[in-house]
Amino acid sequence: MKLTHIFSASILALACSAGSAFAGTPGLTGIHTGNYDLQVKTTSGALKAISYKSYSWTWDFDAQTATFDGGYIRSPHSIIPLAYKAHTPIELTDNGDGTYTADYEFQAYNPLYGNPKAATSTTFEITDTGSGLQIKTLDTNNNGVPGTPIIGIFPFDIELDWAGVTN
Repeated sequence: MKLTHIFSASILALACSAGSAFAGTPGLTGIHTGNYDLQVKTTSGALKAISYKSYSWTWDFDAQTATFDGGYIRSPHSIIPLAYKAHTPIELTDNGDGTYTADYEFQAYNPLYGNPKAATSTTFEITDTGSGLQIKTLDTNNNGVPGTPIIGIFPFDIELDWAGVTN
């Protein structure tokens, strides 16, 4: 009898975790502001840079746009932090399942590499926690690295892992 109880509890826990693969909140509305951190990783998952501090972002779900303040990233490959920017307009698409895709241009201000810029997109899981939004980047190509690959533009093939909150 005990074994059946343990087995049933295990099946229930597995079913609950499988059903919450995306715990995001579909159909978000309004304007939400908060802060994010950025990690720049290679497509194989090696961490290449992190944001120097947390920076501001604004999500306007009614206008289907977002604004990410530019900032600086620190890298062991550079003596000084490098500036970056996600250029506006950042257009948002509600995917209807608690995920949202942002389309934008990302630029790293590194004159040694010609200040490279790439058109890209990032898919986020955005969850309304009741006291704000929790926002994290999803792995869109199932390579184990959050983000969407940007190939052949920067010194490394990279993925951008944005994460943060709003209040």
